[in-house]
Amino acid sequence: MTAIVKHRKSTQREAILEAIRTRGGHSTADQIYEAVRLKHPRISLGTVYRNLRMLCDQGELREVNTDHGYGRFEIAGHPHYHLVCRRCGEIEDCPLPVDKSLEHRMQALTMFRVEQHRLDFIGLCCKCQSLAQT
Repeated sequence: MTAIVKHRKSTQREAILEAIRTRGGHSTADQIYEAVRLKHPRISLGTVYRNLRMLCDQGELREVNTDHGYGRFEIAGHPHYHLVCRRCGEIEDCPLPVDKSLEHRMQALTMFRVEQHRLDFIGLCCKCQSLAQT
């Protein structure tokens, strides 16, 4: 693992973290940018992207990638799985607990040193299911 470099706090990074907390996580960079611009109108999209990457590198944020071509960001907290809608791209936290035994089983099968794992369940959210029935 690489060493995590801690950067001093900045108003911009704090505003980005607050925007994600307020939105409830799973926000795109564009959504975060629009939320932060309300309080910091001079911030650029590039600055938001750089700070998102830095916060991910520091372990304060986690990026959740989808097949929709853009990442979504959430506060890094307890490990959890995700439910990803294949139609609209929305992401929800999954209520199933993380199964740490999968890491041990994979390591025993492959001799690969597993440090963590991610799991996404792909399907249709309730909203998209109801749209498909109309």
